[in-house]
This record gives sequence, structure tokens and C-alpha cells, in this order.
Amino acid sequence: MGGYGSGDWYRWNTKATVESHYEIDIRWMKKQGYLHPGSAATLSWGSHGAKYNSIGLRVETDRLVLNYHNQQNGGAWERIEDEIFFTWIPCNYGGNRQWFLCPGCNRRVAIVYGGKYYRCRHCHNLTYSSQRESKPDRLIRKAQKIRVRLGVRRNLLVPILFKPKNMHQKTFDRLRREADDAINLWCTIIWRQRQASLARLREGLFSTSTARG
Repeated sequence: MGGYGSGDWYRWNTKATVESHYEIDIRWMKKQGYLHPGSAATLSWGSHGAKYNSIGLRVETDRLVLNYHNQQNGGAWERIEDEIFFTWIPCNYGGNRQWFLCPGCNRRVAIVYGGKYYRCRHCHNLTYSSQRESKPDRLIRKAQKIRVRLGVRRNLLVPILFKPKNMHQKTFDRLRREADDAINLWCTIIWRQRQASLARLREGLFSTSTARG
């Protein structure tokens, strides 16, 4: 999830995406040891040492209690105490997995997102940024993601030359091929789109010329 205080932060904007909202991930809380009853902490989001938002949490036996301030549409700040109950589901190989129970819809979820109240993405009507992307955008993102894994700059003009240490040669060759295939397909799609645009432009010009004649 990026980690609280790790330098990653989320800003409010008009795009209803999960990436644009503050989030609390129960899996992250478990890794940090915050799910034990009686645990209390202050979670902060920020960048370069500057805090942009913080929220207090307290864990009880059956719920997570959040304390924070919220401002709606430039109005007065309001102190909020929000409760999110836990639910437990048996695992196939023993034990139980802990989830949030969204107060808005009773869905079992791993992540709740900020607003006036913390709710699941369905209650906030959120989508993922990737769902808004076109196919060319997804291809570029795929190629850049592979390049990062290979230790190469995201700049697509920089060639992938060297295998990372401790990576098998077959894995390196496969990933480099996948990155190249993504870029080649991107080029093909962009070329076809431009050809189609030119064809429509020529058709429009021809129609106008014929009408005048």
C-alpha cells in the first residue's frame, strides 16, 4: 500500500480512483503488529518529511476506532470518531484471516478509503486508475514496470542491456522480450490510430470539396 510515512501520499482530486484517496490496509496493519487489542498509533501520510494528513487509531477486540478531523467543501473542520468492525474467516489450512467489515455495506474488505468516513471502494464509488487507461497506456505501463524490475530507467529510449545480479538468464530474456513486445504492440496501435485519423481527415476534406463542386 506504499506504507504510512514512507513518502507516498494520496491527494484528493476529481478523479474517483483508489489512488487519489487515503487508505488503511488491514494487511499492512497486521505486518506492523497493530491488530492486537489495546494497540494505538498515529498514522501519517506525507512527502519529504512534511505531513499532509494524520489519523489516530485504537484497536479493540472487535473493532478499529479512528479519530481524525474532516473538512467538507471548505467548511468548518469536524472531529470524527469512526468505528470499523472486524470479521474473521477460517482459512483452508487452519487459523482465521481478519478482515474489515465495511460499515456502509457490510462487505468484507482488506482496505478502507478515506472520505468523511472510512469505507470500502464500492461505497465511495472508486475505481482503479488502470481501469481508466487505454490499451496503449497499459502497454507503456507494463513495459516500464518490467524495466523497473530489471533495474533499468523507465525511459523507454534507454536500452535494456545487462542482467540484474542473481536473476536467471532465462528470466531476464523473457522479461526483456515481454517489454519489447509491449512497446512493439504500442507502436502498431498508435500507427493504426494515426492512419485511421488521417483517413477520416482525407474523407472529410474530400466530402467538403465535392459539396462545393
